[in-house]
Amino acid sequence: MNKIKKLIAIMSIFFIATNSALASSIDAIIKKSEIDKTSTIAVSVKDVKTGRTVYQYNEQKLMNPASAQKIFTMKAAYNELGKDYTYKTAAYMDNNNNLYIKLSGDPSLTTESLKNLFEEVNAKYKKQIKDIIIDPSIIDNKQWGIGWMWDDDTNTYLPKYSPFSINENKIDIVIEPGKNGKMPYISNKSNYSMMLVNLLKNGNENAIFFERNPWQSADMTYVKGTIKTTVKYQLPVNSTERYFKTELSKAISSSKLKYTGAIKVAPIPQNAKKIAEINSKNLSEIVGYTLKNSNNFYSEMIFKTAAASYTKKQGSTEDAIKMFNKYYADVKANSPTIVDACGISRNDIISADWMTTALNKIYKDKDFDDFVTLLPKPMEGTLSDRLLDISLKVRAKTGTASGISSIAGYIDTKSGKKYSFAIMVQNFDKPVIDIKKFEDNIIREIYNL
Repeated sequence: MNKIKKLIAIMSIFFIATNSALASSIDAIIKKSEIDKTSTIAVSVKDVKTGRTVYQYNEQKLMNPASAQKIFTMKAAYNELGKDYTYKTAAYMDNNNNLYIKLSGDPSLTTESLKNLFEEVNAKYKKQIKDIIIDPSIIDNKQWGIGWMWDDDTNTYLPKYSPFSINENKIDIVIEPGKNGKMPYISNKSNYSMMLVNLLKNGNENAIFFERNPWQSADMTYVKGTIKTTVKYQLPVNSTERYFKTELSKAISSSKLKYTGAIKVAPIPQNAKKIAEINSKNLSEIVGYTLKNSNNFYSEMIFKTAAASYTKKQGSTEDAIKMFNKYYADVKANSPTIVDACGISRNDIISADWMTTALNKIYKDKDFDDFVTLLPKPMEGTLSDRLLDISLKVRAKTGTASGISSIAGYIDTKSGKKYSFAIMVQNFDKPVIDIKKFEDNIIREIYNL
C-alpha cells in the first residue's frame, strides 16, 4: 500500500512540475507578445483522458469564438444526422401530372445536379408535365444570422442561405479595365439578372469593393474602387429564391425536360409519388469540407437540416440551438450563448474553458476517431500554412473575424499525451498574421511537453 502511495505522490509531483513548466513558458510567450496590454487573451489546455487542466489563462472569460465555433455546432449536427447521412433532392408526380421538386437543404446542390435529376425524370416519366412546383418546406426561409453585419451582404464568405439554395448562392462576374479611355467593364457570367452599378475607375491597382444599401434599394449592387487588370469575383446573390428559379430553368432546359405550365412554390400533396432522386455525398465528406474550408454557408445549412431531423418539423436555427444545448448538456463549464452555426455573429460568446471541456466530451464519443479526421490538420484548409513542423500532431479549427482570432482542437505531445486546447484573442489592433504566429507559438509549447 505504501508503494502505491509513493507512486501516486511521485506522479503528482511530476504532474505539478510539468504543469508549472508549461505555465511559465506560456506566461512568458504572452508577456513577451504584449498583446494582452490592449487585447484579451484566453487559453485553456486539458488532458482529454483525465480532464485535468494543464494550463489556463482567462479561461472563464466569455469571448467571440469566430469560426472555431464550427467544431461544436457541426459535431452536434453530425451526432444527430450520422456520418452516412445524405441529402436527397427528389422529384414527385401528382395525379394531375404536376412535377414537384422536394428540396432537402443540401448545401452542395448545383445546377448540374438538378440537371441530372431532370434527366432521370425524363427517362422515367413519359406523360406531358404541367406545372413544376418547388417544395422548400425542409427549413425556414430566414437567410442571415442574428447579429450579422449588414455590410457583409456582398461578402463572398457570407452568402444568404435558405431552402432555395444552389451553387452556394453565388454568381461569377468578371471585371475588366477600360481600354482607350473607356470605363471599366463588368460582365455577369450567370443567367441571374443582378443590377450592378458600375462606379469603377481605371487605376494603378486592383482595389475593388462591393456595396448594397438595403435602405435605398436591395436590388442594386454598387461596384466601386479602381481596377488595373482583369479579375474574377464570386458575388452573393441578393434573392435566393429568384436565383434558384433561374438555375432551375437552366437545368430544365439543359435536360430537355418539357412542361406546359409554370414554375410555382407549394407543398407536395400526400398522393404524389416519388419518381427520381439525387443524393449528395455523405455527411462525413460534407462536414469535412465545411470544417477544413471554414465554409459559413455549409455550416448554416447543415445546422438547420439537423434541426429538422431533431424536431421532425421544419428546420430552424432556433431548434438547432436546442439540439446543440441538449448534446452539450453534460459539459460542466459555464454555458455558451450561440445564435448561429458558423460563429460569425458578435452575439456568440464562449469561454476557452467550455471549449476544452466540450472537446473532451467529443473525445469520449464512440465516433471520435471518425470525426477528428474531419478537422483540418496543418497543410489542409485554413491550416495550410501553419504549424507545418508538427503537421501530424494537430487537428484544429481556426477562427478569424475583425479583431478576433481563435483556434481550438487536439494535439499529441512529444511525451505521448493528448490534449484539448483553445486559444482566443479579441480586440487586437495588430496584423492578423502576428496573432496567428502568437497562437502557433503557444501550440508548439504545448507540443513540446
